[in-house]
Amino acid sequence: MIKRITILAGCIACLLFAAIGQAQDATVVRRAAFDVGSAAIKCTVADVDIASGRVVEIIETLSEKIDFAEDLDRSYDSNLSAAIMDKGIDALIRIKRQADELKAMEYSAAGGSVFRQARNGRAYFVRIEDETGIQSRVISEQQAAMLSFHAAQQALGTASRELLVWDIGGGSMQMTARRTDGGLLFYLDSMASVTFKNAVIEIIQKKNPDTTTTPNPVSSREVNQALAYIKAHAMVAVPTVLKAKIRSGNMLVAGIGGVHYYSIPEVMGDRKPSFTREEVEATLKKWTGRPDEDFDSEYAATRFTNLILVLGYMDALGITEVHPLKINQAHGLLTTREFW
Repeated sequence: MIKRITILAGCIACLLFAAIGQAQDATVVRRAAFDVGSAAIKCTVADVDIASGRVVEIIETLSEKIDFAEDLDRSYDSNLSAAIMDKGIDALIRIKRQADELKAMEYSAAGGSVFRQARNGRAYFVRIEDETGIQSRVISEQQAAMLSFHAAQQALGTASRELLVWDIGGGSMQMTARRTDGGLLFYLDSMASVTFKNAVIEIIQKKNPDTTTTPNPVSSREVNQALAYIKAHAMVAVPTVLKAKIRSGNMLVAGIGGVHYYSIPEVMGDRKPSFTREEVEATLKKWTGRPDEDFDSEYAATRFTNLILVLGYMDALGITEVHPLKINQAHGLLTTREFW
C-alpha cells in the first residue's frame, strides 16, 4: 500500500513539474517580424518571452532587396509602381514561407518613410495584410526610431543614457539618444543612402537621376563637392542639442541599418567591432574613380556614395568611431506589444 502511494505521489510530482514547465514555455512564442524598408525587406525570426518582453533567441534573419525608395524617386505622381508593389508582395510571401518552415507562429510587419511618402503607401500595406496574412502597418518616424533605439539598447545590454543610435536606410536616416529627462531625442531626415546617391547625380554631376542610375565612377573633384554638400546639410539639419551631446565625446555611437553594418565594412574589406573616421576616409580615397563593376555588389550604385555620406556626417558632428550592429527595425518590433 505504502509502495503504491509512493509511486502515485511520484507520478503526481512529475505531472506537476511538467505542467509548470509547460506554463513557463507558454510565455515563449516564436515570432517573425518584418521590416519593410526603403531598399530591402528584412525578417527576423525569434523566440520571444512575451511576459518579460525579452528576445530569448534569434532563430534566423532573412532578407530580399526590393528598391521601393528608388522606385518612388522615379515616380512622376508620388505613387509606388504596380511592378515594385507586386515584387514586394512576392518577396514577403517567399520569406513568410521560410518563416513557416522555422515554425513561426505570429507575424507582424512595419513599413517606414517610403510608405509614408508614397500616396499609395498605406493602401499598399492593407493589400500586404490581405494577400500575405501578415499583420501590417505603416509607422511614424518616431516609432521607427524608438524601435531601433530599444533594439540596439537590448543588443548592447546597456541602459546607458550616453548611447546614440544612428540608423541609415535607403530613404531615411534617424539618430536617437536619451534626453536629460529620460525621454528620447530624435533627428529624422530623408537624406539617406538612395536619396544622397541621387543628390550626387543631380546636384554634383548635373545629370538626371531618372535616367542615370549610378554616379560611379566619381572623380576626386566630385568627391570634394559631395563631401562639402553633405557636411553643410548635417550642420544645418541636426538639432543643436544633439550636436552638443555628440561633441561631448561621451557617447557610444551604434550604427544600424544596411549602410553601417553591410555597406561600409564590405567596401573596407574588413569587419571589425567598430570603424573610425580615418578608416572611412582612407577607404573613400581607395575607391575614388572606380566603376560599379569593381564593387561586385547588387548595391554597387550606392556603395561609394555611402562612404561620402557617413564621412560627411562624422566630420560635421565630430563622430570619431561607429560601432555597427546587425540590428534593424524588426528586432525592436519583436518585443513591442502593440504590434502583436
